[in-house]
Amino acid sequence: MKQRAVRNQFAIFIVLLNALFVAAACGGATDSGPESEATEWDDEFSEANESSQVSQTDEPPADVETDESEAVAADQDSAPASSNPMAFLSQSDTRALWVWSESPGAEAIIENTGGAQDELLDFLAAPHGDASRAINRIFFEARQYSNVDRFAKVRAASYDPLTDPSKQESLRAFLKRTKSQGVAVEYLDGQAIWVASDANAEAPKQLCRDIVAFNKGTDDTAERFDGIHLDIEPHTVREGPYGGQWWENRLPGGYNAEWTERWKDILNSCRATIDAYTAETGHRIVLASDLGTDYAYYNKPIYEFLNRSGGPLDYLGIMNYFDNRPNRDGDPSYFYGDSEGEEITGGVIENLDSWDRLPVMFGVETGPESIAQDWQSFWQEGRGAMYQTIDTLMSDYNAGNMIGVAIHHYGPRSYVGLKQ
Repeated sequence: MKQRAVRNQFAIFIVLLNALFVAAACGGATDSGPESEATEWDDEFSEANESSQVSQTDEPPADVETDESEAVAADQDSAPASSNPMAFLSQSDTRALWVWSESPGAEAIIENTGGAQDELLDFLAAPHGDASRAINRIFFEARQYSNVDRFAKVRAASYDPLTDPSKQESLRAFLKRTKSQGVAVEYLDGQAIWVASDANAEAPKQLCRDIVAFNKGTDDTAERFDGIHLDIEPHTVREGPYGGQWWENRLPGGYNAEWTERWKDILNSCRATIDAYTAETGHRIVLASDLGTDYAYYNKPIYEFLNRSGGPLDYLGIMNYFDNRPNRDGDPSYFYGDSEGEEITGGVIENLDSWDRLPVMFGVETGPESIAQDWQSFWQEGRGAMYQTIDTLMSDYNAGNMIGVAIHHYGPRSYVGLKQ
């Protein structure tokens, strides 16, 4: 019996030894590229990202059956990166583009009026004929609005394919066609005065519910939005009935207390809406928001609310609008920031150091001076200077939580019309 036990132990030892050799061989086969390198930050972020998908109440709605959907969500998490809609959050190769309903408008793009959809998709595949600059994610404003009195009242949609049944199929077809080209689509919307009153704040909450309801209207995930992308920017409200209020009744280290609380409430509400949708359908979509490059420095309440485990956002868009001219210290402004006053703030390095609990995507501006000041935009410098800056970002800052670049924006007086 003793000899048999020894033989059995020896056999187990041989099996374990073989298993170790197999595991080592597999590891060697998959560790050939930088994206597969494990880091302490990757582990920490993975846990933080998972927690952001849980409802703010930590419980799904009572009427949602979760067993089957949780299994589907688990399958998505274990799927290859190409089929996992959340995989881009741990990579650094996103090349995104804001597509506002301007020129052309959302209706023309969705209905392909005058070939507007064809032109957009051609441009995404090869901006200015260069396929190496292909776009793989867009933030798309699918509703069409008038911007008249946008600082005075919440905009009403003149074209609404989210809720108008007669327009929904065209939007689904557009989404499916765009995704077949390898381009993810987040719904884009935003208005600065959403946070100015309780009544105004209901608009973005309902928007998130409308997007989720639209997604649930089809079983084909290719016909659904991949996320919700909000652009609120209350600091731009300098006229109209709410003009200047952002700078009144300020929180310590921040701005208007009531506006800040509504902003938080909007993001929490949209997070809860998305989490309930995921629990019901098993389909995961992201919630993202844009902030100015100096928010981590000047707005501590918003910074502390967002930069934490279990926060409402899946990733943050930093509007890092510098044309990379040297700042007063002689450093390239896109990476080291610049100053309008006493302090040099913003830039890639400061934001990566500050936003250490969230994936970060960095924006570049391409609009003329009617949209952005000369030092903020590459409109004057052209594509060559912008691409050189983007290439440095993507090659030198591609570790940790930097997930890519987003270009503002699609239009004849922006990226489409940007000179060489």
